[in-house]
Amino acid sequence: MGELRTRKRGKTWEWSFEGAKIGGKRNAISKGGYRTKAEALAAGTQAKAEYDNAGRVFVPSEISLADYLDYWLEEHVKRNLTHNSYLDYESKVRIHIKPALGSYRLSSIEPDIIQRWIDDKKTQGLSRSMVKNLLSCLSGAMNYAILPCKYIKFNPCAPVRIGKIPDTQLQREHREYVCSRQDIEKIFGRFGEGSIFYLPLMAGYHLGTRLGESYGIDLLTDIDLDKGEITIRHQMQKEDRIWYYRPPKYDSVRTIKMDTAVAQAFRQEITRRKRERIRYGEYFLRTYLKPDQSIVQVPADISVPYQEIMPLSARENGTLLTPDSFKYCARVIHNELGLPLFHSHSLRHTHGTVLAEAGVNPRTVMERLGHKDISVTLQTYTFNTDRMQSDAIAAFEKEVM
Repeated sequence: MGELRTRKRGKTWEWSFEGAKIGGKRNAISKGGYRTKAEALAAGTQAKAEYDNAGRVFVPSEISLADYLDYWLEEHVKRNLTHNSYLDYESKVRIHIKPALGSYRLSSIEPDIIQRWIDDKKTQGLSRSMVKNLLSCLSGAMNYAILPCKYIKFNPCAPVRIGKIPDTQLQREHREYVCSRQDIEKIFGRFGEGSIFYLPLMAGYHLGTRLGESYGIDLLTDIDLDKGEITIRHQMQKEDRIWYYRPPKYDSVRTIKMDTAVAQAFRQEITRRKRERIRYGEYFLRTYLKPDQSIVQVPADISVPYQEIMPLSARENGTLLTPDSFKYCARVIHNELGLPLFHSHSLRHTHGTVLAEAGVNPRTVMERLGHKDISVTLQTYTFNTDRMQSDAIAAFEKEVM
């Protein structure tokens, strides 16, 4: 290819070089408008390097793993996978992979380095599923570096083994905690009607929604009180301090039936919200969804060209409440109510387990909870409870006695 040249044209500078011929004809590549020769030279050098590398801004044999992972996230993950997948991979890369491995060259990292990293993650107390997901994330990036990129010839993650990571008793108890009837009575006794946490608790317990899904319910469009149905189509998610409506995990949009209690709670909240809007007048904060799905609040006397929504949880004056707000609720349940194993997912676990104990078909439970496949329903949420054990013995005795 031709050499990079710079020249002054009027009061500004221009860079240029010869590209590959097209149709046998000369192909000059140039750009002007730079204030100084140095600026034109710097920009031209970068442009020529990208051109010589078929559009890449790096030399594959020299790029660090950190820079390659940034490239992989932008060029593959963001373009081809869901937004939620991108956020998941980006956080794993930023928090776990880059700090430990990012300084190595992509072309020189070896399996023993990755094995040591995995072993370190195990000693840090991460769950086996988390360690497995970290290795899977890095391995996926390495596979992309093999094909279609052809930056490396083999995947250094392939020989790496995770091995056994036994759960501690506390980890198992926390993961498998299901609220008893007495626990539920305590929780709703403390956060009953009128509490800002009442509806998120009701949604988790009565609908089996994830916390982000509960806060992502739009009372204006997601509730059909006549049919007794709700459509779970969003989760509320924070990105760079801004809250968004994003698709549920695994894009598990679903329409499910509501029981009388939760339907009545939603009906009362819609009525209350409309009443508060009138009471606060221009000082009421209305909530809107922008085209990029970010959530914005505006005083009621200001008109904006966005879709209005009615989020599940808000203060009297309309101020938005988010999954971050729920942290206070969890602390009170831990410390004041004496339920240290409680977490927001406990309500979802409890909902699924109650359905299982009642003999509901696992596929129905799967569809109601929005699981990716039936194995998640059977392995994660439908626990082998004392009641199920007793029912099994009773069924056996009935058959053989």
